[in-house]
Amino acid sequence: MTAVPAFDPSRLGPAKGAHIAVIGGSGGMGRALVRALIETGVDAVVLDLPRSLAEQPPPVPSFALDGNDEASVEQAFALLRARWDALDGYVNLAGFVNNWGPVADTPAGVFENVAGGNLRAHFLCAKAAIPLLRAAPGQAAMVNISSTLGLDVYPGYVPYSVAKAGIIAMTKGLARENAPKIRVNAIAPGLTDTAFLTGGTGRDRAGNGVDPVRYARRVPMRRVAEPDDMVGPILFLLGPASRHVTGETLIVDGGVYLQ
Repeated sequence: MTAVPAFDPSRLGPAKGAHIAVIGGSGGMGRALVRALIETGVDAVVLDLPRSLAEQPPPVPSFALDGNDEASVEQAFALLRARWDALDGYVNLAGFVNNWGPVADTPAGVFENVAGGNLRAHFLCAKAAIPLLRAAPGQAAMVNISSTLGLDVYPGYVPYSVAKAGIIAMTKGLARENAPKIRVNAIAPGLTDTAFLTGGTGRDRAGNGVDPVRYARRVPMRRVAEPDDMVGPILFLLGPASRHVTGETLIVDGGVYLQ
């Protein structure tokens, strides 16, 4: 019978001293998460695009990584392995878009870049992280970031929605393939007040045309999410409080998407 990890009910997230890798840790959500990990005594490392690291230098060790480039991913994780021989947790916040519009007006190359590129980055990074997660002394956790657009598709957002739906499917498959050693879950944020609204901080920069004030009127919680709203759910899925949760997608959108 698999040993059940210890659970401290006074602590939401991973244990002090846990080794956590954050892909996309220089973005809005990433910075909020890394700050929380530091404050709770977790040992974090950020992996992100060179431009993102230069513009938003993280307060923890970092390695440059282009999630779409297999050689770049392998090099970044080789550096990570030189620092740590195991990971207790891994979070992939990476995501990008370079065009919004209806399918009829979307070039095939744009679809392939957005849908394929986002999925490729999650696939390559997960593949590189799994051996380190398997090497953890206890149960390890992976958290992917999807979106409510992967569950409820709006006109003009098809390529990005396809990518985010694919991340949910990938999460389920990874959960089944790696249980019980590694738990794999996702969160699906709704509209969140980060630089992504106006073009992001990474690979491609294209605002999504959403008016946050207008959008907030249809949110039952009456506001757009802040990056800190995603921190608690991610910490929960990283830590032993969720030790019997895997393959799930936790929706964090203030009640807009009610199943």
